[in-house]
Amino acid sequence: MNKQTLKLFTDLLALPTAPFHEALVSQFIRAFAKKRNLPVKSDKYGNLIVRYTGDKKAKPVALTAHMDHPGFEVLSAEGRDVKARWLGGCDPNHFPGSRLTVVTPTEQVSGRVTSALGEGKVFEFRASKPLTEPEGVFGYWGLEPVVIKGDIIRTKGADNLASCAAILAVLDRLQKERASADLWGVFTRAEEVGLVGAGGIVAARTVPKRVQMIVLETSKELPGATIGDGPVIRVGDRMSVFDPKVEYAVHVLAQGLEAKVKPFKFQRQLMSGGVCEATVYVLHGYTVGALAFPLGNYHNQSKRWPAPEYISLSDADGMISLCHAIALNPPSGETRTPMQKRFEEGFKRQEMRLSDT
Repeated sequence: MNKQTLKLFTDLLALPTAPFHEALVSQFIRAFAKKRNLPVKSDKYGNLIVRYTGDKKAKPVALTAHMDHPGFEVLSAEGRDVKARWLGGCDPNHFPGSRLTVVTPTEQVSGRVTSALGEGKVFEFRASKPLTEPEGVFGYWGLEPVVIKGDIIRTKGADNLASCAAILAVLDRLQKERASADLWGVFTRAEEVGLVGAGGIVAARTVPKRVQMIVLETSKELPGATIGDGPVIRVGDRMSVFDPKVEYAVHVLAQGLEAKVKPFKFQRQLMSGGVCEATVYVLHGYTVGALAFPLGNYHNQSKRWPAPEYISLSDADGMISLCHAIALNPPSGETRTPMQKRFEEGFKRQEMRLSDT
């Protein structure tokens, strides 16, 4: 990964975020687009669209990812004693005792959980400083923002800022190349509390159904989808499978990259560790495919204390290459490849033997 792309990843991964508290990530994306003269629009739910149009006749395709990661929002505070609600996935065994990072409008302070996780995912913690104005205060586990060692990047939350960074890297590359493409970068909110942002995309018709959707995620590492072995072509999630024609076309693109670009490699897996936004789009009639980063310490879950999530930098580089290829060659729905033609020719040569037996 080149230095500019690495900086993009580290800068974005370091930003505070939580469901319904994605403002700093949204500001980063807007600034990125403004610097490159890429148009940005938002819907009434706060989802963002950054669009690169190098050719108005090019077939459009969308790469989409959510901007939030599990965290908490403050409900009330009496000095340093605070009541909060956890938003998204977590391990109840991490309560109490775990450290927190608390994000106020003016600064970040530390905290420590002082209670078990209660009904409605409400818990209590003690902040290092009094919270005199608790409204709008949020936070997450008290982990290092970003640490890189070798091929591994550890962070307070790769899910799903790593995918947001990959999409921005592709937009940047297309812009520099002045490529013939029509790519929609779609950034959604509040995925971790029920795929809410994706529901907003559907309700507001932010992305028309003529635009095929490729959902990027960071998904729990599984056998056949291991960290360091390349980006994963995601066939489905725990709830549904996605469009087979899109998956087939992306698979062919990946095979082409693997043959021509070293050391590109990829994987293909169902990724049943959770449900992603692609399922929402499938249920509403969109043409959908999906890709994923294999992820370690999913939702910061570890044996006793919260732990950083981690992904492979080489997987990230491969993800950017594959998404770039998709932008230049959007799935057309046509599945007749040279491989399929060879199969049909072989079938015709042997067809008489089948009919004679």
